[in-house]
Amino acid sequence: MSLIGGLRCPYGLITLNTQGDLDKTTSLTTNPADNFFTDALDEALLKKQIDIAIHSAKDLPQRLNEGLKIFALTKPLDKTDSWVSTYSIEDLPQGAKIGTSSPLRSEMIRILRPDVMLVDIRGTIDERLDLLKNKYVDGLIIATCALKRLGYENQINSILPWETVPLQGQLAVVGRSEDFEFEKMFEDIDVRRHYGQVFLVGAGPGDPKLITVKAIEALKDADSVFYDYLVDSSLLQYASKAEHIYVGKRKGNHSLPQEKLSRQLKDKAIEGKNVVRLKGGDPFIFGRGAEEINFLRSYHISTQIIPGVSSGTGIPSVLGIPLTARGIASSVAFISAYGELEDGQTSKEIPIPQADTIVFFMGLTRLALIVQSLLKAGWPKTKPIVIVSNGTKPNQRVIQGDLSNIEKLAFSHSLSAPSLIIVGDTVNSYRKENPKVFLHCGTHPERYTHFGQIIPWPMIQIEAISLNDQQKEALVRDFDQSDFVILTSPAGAQHFLQTILALKPVNLVLQKNFIVIGKQTAEILEEFGIGAQIISAEETAEDLFNVIVNAINLDGLTILFPRSSLPNPFLKQALEQRGADVKEWTIYTNVKPPKRPLPDVSIDGVIFTSPSTFMNFLEDYGSLSPQWQILAKGPVTAKSIEEAGYRPHMVGL
Repeated sequence: MSLIGGLRCPYGLITLNTQGDLDKTTSLTTNPADNFFTDALDEALLKKQIDIAIHSAKDLPQRLNEGLKIFALTKPLDKTDSWVSTYSIEDLPQGAKIGTSSPLRSEMIRILRPDVMLVDIRGTIDERLDLLKNKYVDGLIIATCALKRLGYENQINSILPWETVPLQGQLAVVGRSEDFEFEKMFEDIDVRRHYGQVFLVGAGPGDPKLITVKAIEALKDADSVFYDYLVDSSLLQYASKAEHIYVGKRKGNHSLPQEKLSRQLKDKAIEGKNVVRLKGGDPFIFGRGAEEINFLRSYHISTQIIPGVSSGTGIPSVLGIPLTARGIASSVAFISAYGELEDGQTSKEIPIPQADTIVFFMGLTRLALIVQSLLKAGWPKTKPIVIVSNGTKPNQRVIQGDLSNIEKLAFSHSLSAPSLIIVGDTVNSYRKENPKVFLHCGTHPERYTHFGQIIPWPMIQIEAISLNDQQKEALVRDFDQSDFVILTSPAGAQHFLQTILALKPVNLVLQKNFIVIGKQTAEILEEFGIGAQIISAEETAEDLFNVIVNAINLDGLTILFPRSSLPNPFLKQALEQRGADVKEWTIYTNVKPPKRPLPDVSIDGVIFTSPSTFMNFLEDYGSLSPQWQILAKGPVTAKSIEEAGYRPHMVGL
């Protein structure tokens, strides 16, 4: 009798020999059958000769036989590899023999000691130790857990410094899928009960508004978000309670190697965290999503894929370029211009498939090879081609030509990555309208794209204030005691909500009454799932005050007022004159960024979104060109510009 999962259960022990136990000549480096070490036990389970099979978890096939299920994975005894030898790794003589049967261990030892000889070995732990004793090898690499289970810890010279194979040191309990009672017996020892899950999420082609609703829901529930350089950072506001980890990857500049990134995703999930891997475009279109999901599944971590709008389809659609069109193109191919070979090297040739339209990803620096490959494949020099830099973003640039002149055009326009290249007759559907070019000097340039081509040129830099523990306690106290919270800018709303949600439960924040200035600030609250009780139509402190006094009696009310570091005493003074107790908190700073040379393009106008953006611009550049159209957001900004002697056009955004 024995206790299993808290239940008293009689059992009998049956020992079976698998193909891997019987066949000790086949090298494991030859990738034998997936069930090499499980076949006999699988068959016995399916024939109901046994009820439970216990495996070394790392020996399990990626896919169990139909009808079988893992009931439990145990906590690892030890996940490391041990070096067994009278020599240290460093002191091994040149040409020494090292015994191992693992391709991964062989690869890692070659990095440490490329001058040694690797010997393929098989057999039990005792048989392997005999090889060392009889000097057939000078050292062995053996799983530490195997030595510990057999009481051979005294044989360990050192622990080797690498990540071992998935599930090393763990046991797997396998049974028949329909045996629910047996599964329940083992649930208490199943470490997967405490795992989080990983979502591979597509963020879309660039415009943050092209992310899906399901992706936003995943971000809101995330504990950790790993995001790429192609992801618009404004999307991170949805993950207000999560840690944000940048893992950007660009040609020649990888902030984190893929192997380390995959391990970090795994480690966070094993800690019990819900993890979002946020990728530009779609995670399964040239995004290494397949590598990440296969790695995670090898550890039996729950994974979900949330598709995104791929840049390969989204960018052409925004430009009005159909990838297929009746009578013109009936097929389309998507190609990575940096098709990687198995050894990680970049392919020196680009095979051109049979298709009417071809979309090249990551092709800007390989443009010459793309053109050469297309011509070699028989495409005419007159074939239309378009290059889109920073597609769907405010700084999007489009260059159109044909195979005879596109290289010269691209060079003369100094395009930047990321760029998408589309080749085919449907490219002629694109009609360039020569929009006006505006410098946008505030935040959220994407809201002004209807004016023309927008070049983001921020003249303010917004950063959250770091609060110490004492300040956090004081903020929570003021929040709890306040009758209303006033938010007078989208940035203030975003930074305040991120701060308070990290300090208080969401349901308590949702119960608070909010007063906000204008539609854009109200939209920020909505992104956090919060509705404002009072919203001013105009984005001015005067209009907000008038709306407030017409809606509520301020006498005796306590109002929390999170705001920027820039002084503007009107609203606080006006509210206090009506009897309110206003508690101001500086929640973010608003400073001028370093001066930069103006972009070397023809500029038609400039957009200022606040008086500070205008004053900072004058401080850096002295004056505005008389040829520029000057747009001002709201009457306060317009008045500031007029007082400096310019004639702005006021816009209501």
